[in-house]
Amino acid sequence: MKNYSALDHSQVVNTNMFKAFAIRNKEAMERVGLLKWIWLCVVEIMFGEELIESIVTTASVENTSDRYKSPDYGVALSLSMHIPSGVMTNLFRKPLIEVLYFKYYIQYLLIEPRDEVDINQTKREIDCTRIRFSVFKQKLWQIIAFRRVYIFSWVILNASIDLVVYLFSSSISMALISAFIVEGLRRLIKV
Repeated sequence: MKNYSALDHSQVVNTNMFKAFAIRNKEAMERVGLLKWIWLCVVEIMFGEELIESIVTTASVENTSDRYKSPDYGVALSLSMHIPSGVMTNLFRKPLIEVLYFKYYIQYLLIEPRDEVDINQTKREIDCTRIRFSVFKQKLWQIIAFRRVYIFSWVILNASIDLVVYLFSSSISMALISAFIVEGLRRLIKV
């Protein structure tokens, strides 16, 4: 008999990434209201794939500075430098910085500040201008799951819009046109 089975009984990390994506943890609840959280989720759906590509890239680069040198972390960059440059990402830079801070740092612990963050309680601002953030390499296993969340969210959004268009117009042609428009907008965001 040549039909062997391969087995692996090791413990599997079982994390619900949809829950992590949508439901705020305690620290995020203290700093971000519900409406702002929903807005950050929308922005993350729009640009999340590009952000995780950038994070994977920066995780593979070694820090040259002795100050931030560590094999457990990627290169230390300001939050703005973790955002890929593009027309749409430049238009959404401020909300993308908040996605990186509140979601990728506070919620997912995927990136971490390498220095103390300046929190101004009276202005309710967190100034990250001089702070460098690095990818914590031990958390990179989450990347594929987040990518799936982003893709699934786009599929649900597209199907929902198509269904609404079909229900109002009773025209499969109009539903297909709406599907093409949503997909076109998704691709346009990446410009």
